Amino acid sequence: MATAIKSQPLREPLDFAGANFLAILCAAIILVAFIFMPWMWTEIKYSGARLMSDVLTGGSLKSFGTWQIVFIPVSALLALGAGLWGLMAPHRGALASVLAAAIGLIGLVYYIDLYWVREGEVAEYIRANLGAGADLTLVALVGLIAQTVLLLPPVNIVAQRLGRRASALRPPVPQKWTPYLFLLPALALYLVWIIGPTVYTFYLSLTDWDGVSTPNYIGLRNYRILFGQSALTESLGNNLRWLVAFVTVPTTLGLGLALIFNTDMRGGRWYKVSFYSPLVLSWPVIALVWAWVYHPSKGLINSLLIQSGITSDPPGWLADRNLAIYCIIAAATWRQVGYVMVLYLAGLKNLDPTFIDAGLVDGANRWQLFRHVILPLLAPVTTIVFIISVIDSLRSFDLVQVMTRGGQGTRVLANYMYIEAFNNYRMGYGAAIAVVLFTISIVFVGLYLWRSLKDELEY
Repeated sequence: MATAIKSQPLREPLDFAGANFLAILCAAIILVAFIFMPWMWTEIKYSGARLMSDVLTGGSLKSFGTWQIVFIPVSALLALGAGLWGLMAPHRGALASVLAAAIGLIGLVYYIDLYWVREGEVAEYIRANLGAGADLTLVALVGLIAQTVLLLPPVNIVAQRLGRRASALRPPVPQKWTPYLFLLPALALYLVWIIGPTVYTFYLSLTDWDGVSTPNYIGLRNYRILFGQSALTESLGNNLRWLVAFVTVPTTLGLGLALIFNTDMRGGRWYKVSFYSPLVLSWPVIALVWAWVYHPSKGLINSLLIQSGITSDPPGWLADRNLAIYCIIAAATWRQVGYVMVLYLAGLKNLDPTFIDAGLVDGANRWQLFRHVILPLLAPVTTIVFIISVIDSLRSFDLVQVMTRGGQGTRVLANYMYIEAFNNYRMGYGAAIAVVLFTISIVFVGLYLWRSLKDELEY
């Protein structure tokens, strides 16, 4: 019996990672084709995303699509999730592969409706003018379904052997290049989504582009006009006020709260959650809340002032040019304090207690311990807080746009840029404002990072 068992060939274990990876690849191709390739005709502006948007909102291309087009991006995202689930949980790889294939069938509903259900001249025209994006998406959906072939044991084993043979034939990669290969996808995305648009914005700032016609090169004319406008001075002044308030008030209050809550005080967790909770809200929601707080007749502040008898004629907080910008900054500060508190709490938790014990042994009081031991050790956290505060203050837009729309002397650079670019259709001029905002941010952050790095090297 034992001899018979030994004579049986050992069966290779099945590996479903290839099927899951193929599902992820097909889902990614579907998303790229749907968003960045022409779905109708040959121009990229007629992408699947554009067509879906017009179908859902009643746009100009509504007659060339049906609501079933929504199934395509949804199925791609779900298949992407199923593939990632299979890679992270190998014992569920087969189930994830089957699930991804079933999701692919849902995506085919659009094509089934287009080729076998819809009739008439419009349907014929759509079928005759489908673009490369629609064709590639169909191929990727078929691939998403076909990857289940790798679940069959004979096919799976053959695929594993071919993979091992290909790995053996592949030239070895020097070990020093391995980190760069891992960084390459992230760097490519950063180049496409950040560096590329930034460089293109610099170019647009030298044109008179209106967002529709072809950009015409005009040199530095936008900058000459910009630096002669009083609106730029007002915007820079408001951004400077925002910057000073953000660097001082949230930093001071956040550090103070962190020092208080770093102790084992009763109800400390509840207080931490209370101060951090505003950060969960988005900026537009905070703007709506504080716009109600500042309401001249029904707002919280003025209602308390009237009912307490302090005054019968309270101010119109957002209608007063001398108060409006500071009221908006106060709303932004309310949200920022909790964020700074959490950062400093994390820094305090990571402090080496031996330094604090040494200070206590040397007879340092609380202020001396904070001034000469705790604060220097929190310098890296302070650097992060400063950078975040500078960036947030310079890109402030949501609160101003929702609460005052830039009126009553509350205009900031980001709001000024939005109005000129999207309301006045002066994209080139708006790009020039964006370049100025970018330059100011780089100068502030660069100087502080250089100073911090210099101090750390000297230390």
